[in-house]
Amino acid sequence: MWSLRSQWIASVLLATACSTPATPAPTPAPVLIGALNLAVTQTTVKTTVCRSGWTATIRPPASYTNTLKRRQLPKGADLKAYEEDHLIPLALGGAPRDPVNLRPIPLDRAKKDDVVETRLHRQLCAGTITLTQAQLAISQVKAGE
Repeated sequence: MWSLRSQWIASVLLATACSTPATPAPTPAPVLIGALNLAVTQTTVKTTVCRSGWTATIRPPASYTNTLKRRQLPKGADLKAYEEDHLIPLALGGAPRDPVNLRPIPLDRAKKDDVVETRLHRQLCAGTITLTQAQLAISQVKAGE
């Protein structure tokens, strides 16, 4: 049986443990998904991704992306219902042909992503965010899909 003193010590310890604020869990660091185009850096954004028409010069042909899409989708899937999407968009410094940076997504999802990608691209080219910030932001959007 516990003595009165032991009960008092136990109640003090319990009260102290319950009143001590818990240490908050650390916020996980954002993770970059996809693959990057090594030609695009913070110092080259004005001559690469922010130059009008630049993405057209590096975009892989449909023959490449359609072949990749066929390999990635289950047999019998409607290929026309999907777009081969860059996880890190070309306009934000994504690798054009790296399969790690490409995956098929439904067309309606691709249109929603395009809105976010365009906003981030505008902010990047206006200098209100950095290339790294833009890439991490789009990674968070696409990781949450």
